[in-house]
Amino acid sequence: MSTEPVVAPKPLRVLVIEDSEPDALLLLEELRASGYAPEARRVDNAEDLVDALDKQKWDIVFSDHHMPRFSSTEALEIVRSSALDVPFIIVSGVIGEDAAVAAMRAGAQDYLMKGNLTRLGVAVARELAEAEERRAHRKAERALLAQEEELRIAREVQRQLFPAGSPDLPGYDLAGASRPATVPGGDYFDFIPTPQGRWLVVVGDVTGHGLGSAMLMAAARAYLRALALAGQAFEAILAQARHLLIEDLGEDHFITLLIAELDPATGVWRYVNAGHPTGYVLGAAGAIKARLEAHAAAVGIDRGEERLEPRQIALEKGDAVLLLTDGILAVHSKAGSEFGEARALEYVWDARAKPAAQIISGLLDAAARFGDGPGPREDDMTAVLVKRLAEAARD
Repeated sequence: MSTEPVVAPKPLRVLVIEDSEPDALLLLEELRASGYAPEARRVDNAEDLVDALDKQKWDIVFSDHHMPRFSSTEALEIVRSSALDVPFIIVSGVIGEDAAVAAMRAGAQDYLMKGNLTRLGVAVARELAEAEERRAHRKAERALLAQEEELRIAREVQRQLFPAGSPDLPGYDLAGASRPATVPGGDYFDFIPTPQGRWLVVVGDVTGHGLGSAMLMAAARAYLRALALAGQAFEAILAQARHLLIEDLGEDHFITLLIAELDPATGVWRYVNAGHPTGYVLGAAGAIKARLEAHAAAVGIDRGEERLEPRQIALEKGDAVLLLTDGILAVHSKAGSEFGEARALEYVWDARAKPAAQIISGLLDAAARFGDGPGPREDDMTAVLVKRLAEAARD
């Protein structure tokens, strides 16, 4: 008694283009002998072929070469024009070598002689496997194209987040810049004027990369600008922006924000650091006068009613505030060392006499050179510098 497992026949949707019903039945019988369970339809003219292609999906197409009302050449043209990637095999009693080669060049996968179907099962298995491989390849290509388009849109959204220029603020020099990674993330900075004559200075970072992060940061920018321009007090801007953002973030994202309100007349700097990397206030002598450390959870992590309570310092003439995202601090060299806080502060101090825009640009260049190892950079690099000038600019 045999103990070998019984293998169930493999379902196969077969379209047979054949004027002879007996020949079509012989073909199907050979498929059954090769381990298939064919579900078939036979057609012998263009109209019925078009109808069959419209009404059902087929795994494979067999076609006689010469028929009274039709030919494999015409049938192949119709099948290929339907944009279906289905194996097309010619099964003919009489076909010359030249005609067979021409059919293969036109898109037929194989041809067999009706009197010798011994390799039918092998040919079908091979063509079905190759068709599946082609479909998988096209699916991967479509996914890649979709990803590239999403990244293009994300880069464009991210580019539009940043201010077109720096504020012209007497007694101050402000600048910011951001350089996206290979895969755009959610870095953001902004300078927002208020009706009270103050300025909001914002640096933020949404978790993740791609279009979703860029759209979330675009929402943050819109909320902050709308609330500021509506004349809301700083505390109200913080509370309402936090509430609106939590509604948008869902469970999978959060935003780190360092947002400050600068009163140019007095130098008062009120700020909230919600989970963002530490900011630094550098004195005219180069010492770190204050660290703007995180004192609240990143927006979206704590979903309770935590208030964002601002802290306050006073900027004196000659002071400078440096705000960064972790994309700069976390840049690694080929040797594995980190760019870090010390290198960033040292660069800013050494370049302190230059305009803020040049300092920021140089800092990003320095971090990029430091991390000039193999592979793409994983995170955006963003920095903002606010200098209170030792002397007001003269005309």
